[in-house]
Amino acid sequence: MKSTSLLALLAVMLAAPASAQTPPPANEAEASAVPKISLTPGQLDHIMRELEKVEAQIGQGRTSVLSAALAKFKAALASETAAVALYLDCYKLENFERKDLKQTDFMEWRDRNEERLKDDNFTKALLFQLEYLVMTIQAQSIDDPKKLGTVVPALQAFLAKEIVAVQETMKHTASGAVQVKDNGGGKGGRGPRGGGGDLGGASPLAGMLRQSVKSTEFSRAFKLDDHLKSKQWEYSPLNIAGIYSNVIFPYYLAEKPEELAAQWDARINAEMNLRKSGMSETEFNILQAEELPRLQWEKDSYLLTNNINAINALADMLKIIQNNPSHPDASRWLEEFKNVIKAVRPPAPVEKPIGSQ
Repeated sequence: MKSTSLLALLAVMLAAPASAQTPPPANEAEASAVPKISLTPGQLDHIMRELEKVEAQIGQGRTSVLSAALAKFKAALASETAAVALYLDCYKLENFERKDLKQTDFMEWRDRNEERLKDDNFTKALLFQLEYLVMTIQAQSIDDPKKLGTVVPALQAFLAKEIVAVQETMKHTASGAVQVKDNGGGKGGRGPRGGGGDLGGASPLAGMLRQSVKSTEFSRAFKLDDHLKSKQWEYSPLNIAGIYSNVIFPYYLAEKPEELAAQWDARINAEMNLRKSGMSETEFNILQAEELPRLQWEKDSYLLTNNINAINALADMLKIIQNNPSHPDASRWLEEFKNVIKAVRPPAPVEKPIGSQ
């Protein structure tokens, strides 16, 4: 058979006479699920070869896009100046050039935002976004948690660094109130405020780091959204729960289960430290009384479910219930704990009838 294009071949098949088609389906469900065409082995082989070519082209295109972005992002990590320069290039491309606006429009926008572009919190956030984007791109090809051995340590170091950076944008007064520090860029020192339970409080740095890296100007300019598809990743640099649940815990569960309890403690400490940075002392004490037992219960449930230090996990769960009878989740915890005990309770011995041997 002569080589033809895939579309042409399918067109011929769909136009084939009724005698060449498959028998009518037995029911309507089958009719909607099975195409009403019949292909010869030769035709099927040809289509599969064409699909393999297309698949290779798609893979090469995705790799090319991600590689180009990765090179640019790594280069921009050299300094805050380089990061801002790439940000401006990306913003100009996405918001002006692709919309056929004039160069003077961009210049006017840049002049209006000059103060923000020099703000220390803003430039730090750009560097964090770029660093996280580099890790995000590198993680896209990893489909097995066991292969995250090089990514996880870098991710843990990144988390610790960004939490410290967020903490440094806030200060607590002698009375226990919290304020945004004046960083000299005109964006800080906005006076006392309450954290309201918001992660990281009012820190402008935290606000940018909560954003998914898919929606940053860097990603938008390089059209990365549809190429960042891994479900074994968290796309918000400051989503501590997501980073641990999607990346760190799966790796330790697969490779180092004996260290999972310590990793849970690290996650809990990170979340508490981040929240404390943006809350007054009174607010944080209220939140800690409610949220800390909740996180500890989540930890012990995870360890129990995965049969890691199960006896210790059960004992800790009982203590949580005993020590927090007024907690909003206490009733749910008690019910869950009862169900666990029922599941692990050995069956009662069968009593033998009197007189039996």
